[in-house]
Formats: sequence, structure tokens, C-alpha cells
Amino acid sequence: MANRNDARTPNGWPEPTSEQVQVMLLGTYHMDNPGLDEVNVDADDVLADRRQAELRDLVARVSEWNPDRVAVERPYDRNEAINDLYWEFRSGELAYDREASFPSPHSERDELTTECRSEIVQVGFRLADHLGHERVAAIDEYPSEPDTDPFEDRDVDSSRKTDIELADNDTVQRESDERLSSSTIPEYFAWINDKEERRENHDFMFDRGIRAADERFGSPLALAYWYDRNIRMVHHLWRTMDATDDRILFLVGAGHVRVLRHLLTEAPMFCPVSPLPYLPARDRDAEGVA
Repeated sequence: MANRNDARTPNGWPEPTSEQVQVMLLGTYHMDNPGLDEVNVDADDVLADRRQAELRDLVARVSEWNPDRVAVERPYDRNEAINDLYWEFRSGELAYDREASFPSPHSERDELTTECRSEIVQVGFRLADHLGHERVAAIDEYPSEPDTDPFEDRDVDSSRKTDIELADNDTVQRESDERLSSSTIPEYFAWINDKEERRENHDFMFDRGIRAADERFGSPLALAYWYDRNIRMVHHLWRTMDATDDRILFLVGAGHVRVLRHLLTEAPMFCPVSPLPYLPARDRDAEGVA
């Protein structure tokens, strides 16, 4: 079933030492269609029988890594409420394959029947449940947004001064939608986690931020905010783990994987781990990927 190869570390990922806590970064798409990202994949209903079977396959695959803890991208200060919800699924009061109505612990998700379709429930809770874990760790934190941006009032020529090729958002959106519709969920996870090696998400953020362009992320301050949020996630990974934890699986939006891989590499207590050896193998040459 799983494409496991413990001896293989994908390019760009460090080798852990025996003293480090390994953190598998399992990049995901947002299964409940919240529309919060620059590119929002058009997710079909994961409660459909076919997708439920695929989700069970995904969980079986990554559970072979046997993490001691599952961390999820939900607010750290809602950890108790999130674990109360987890226990409703773990106890069987709620079922992963049935629609349920309850408020989301995420402040920008306000529809009552979407959280049951979220990757937090469908992958994070399901994986922790499969492994027999008593709790999950909610580790996200949004910093306070600054009242002012000093770069707004600066007379800056934000035009591009070099000939660089950047991915077009419409093309990325179309490619992502087509890929999801033609793939199983484990196959799509393999694609988005491998795709993060190619840095499209950071390209557009750094291009806009460094140039102080009049677009989303168009300020060095916006880049600092992005790093601030991700550094806080790494802090909460450390805060919520036990001294006996050797492996943590962090289910996180795929756009975070590149920055988190860098931060976890820099943090001496952690070592980032790729999920690719546990996901379906891809024929990169056939897809025209170098």
C-alpha cells in the first residue's frame, strides 16, 4: 500500500540526528472550500463514498510513520474546544463520513456544515483517532496586524526591473482544479507536497513584498507577518509536545511547507521530514518536471 522508503530523504530535506524531534510536514488543500488563499482549489465533497475510501487510504499510508502527536492548523487558544470536538468523533458520537452541523473553531469559517468536511477533521482527527491518540495539538496563531505600514507612504518604483518568470494565478488555479478532479486524494497530496519544492507560493509573495507592489502581500511588512505567524507555529509545536515525543506530524496548508521546512531546519531541536516516501510515487519525467 504505502510507498515507504525510510532510507530515502527527498532533495532539500535534512537528515535528522538522534537528539532531534522529527516533524513531518503534510501539506494539504482546504477540503471545506473556505476561499481564504490566493489560489483556492475547487474541492469536491469529501463526504462522497469515493473520497472517504481515499481518505482512509491516505491515513493508512501516513500512519506507517507512526507519529507520537498530530498537530493541526487551528488556533492554539481554542485547543480545548478542538479536542472536545475531536472526542465527539473519537467516541463515535459524530462520524467522519456523515455531515454534521457545528461551529468551526476557525474565526473566518462561519458555515455550520463545512468544518466536518475540513482537512482538520477528515485527515487530522481521523489520523489521530486511527493511531489511538488521546488529543491533537492546535498550534496556529495569527499575530496582531500592524496599525500602519510605513511602506505605504514611500515613493517606491514597484515595477519589475528584472525579467523573471512567475506562475500565473489563473493557470495555477486551473492546474490545481484539474489535478484534483483527476486524482485520488493520496495522489493529489503527493502532487501538492512535491509541488511545494517548486516555490510558486513564495515566488509571488516575495515578488510583491520586496517590490512593495500595490497587491496582496505587497509590502515587506506583509512578508514579516507571514514569517511571524509561521515562527509562532513552530513555537507552539514545541510548547504542546511532551518530552517523550520523537515524531510529530503537522497537517498544514501546503503553502506553509516551504517556510516551515526552513524554520524547522534552523531550530536545533527539530528536523523537518517530507511525507513523500509515504505517498503514491509520481512519474515526474512523464509530467515534464525537471
